[in-house]
Amino acid sequence: MVAELPDAQKITLQPGGHMALMEQNRQFSQAVDAFCATGSEISELP
Repeated sequence: MVAELPDAQKITLQPGGHMALMEQNRQFSQAVDAFCATGSEISELP
């Protein structure tokens, strides 16, 4: 993935269980929106 997305960043969803993407969809959406808005930078999440 790093070769395809060199500016990728790791984001940890809290709490992050097995279904964190669905359970924490607001955090996920904010991270994706921030990434897309800046091109590669993710601002601090609430």
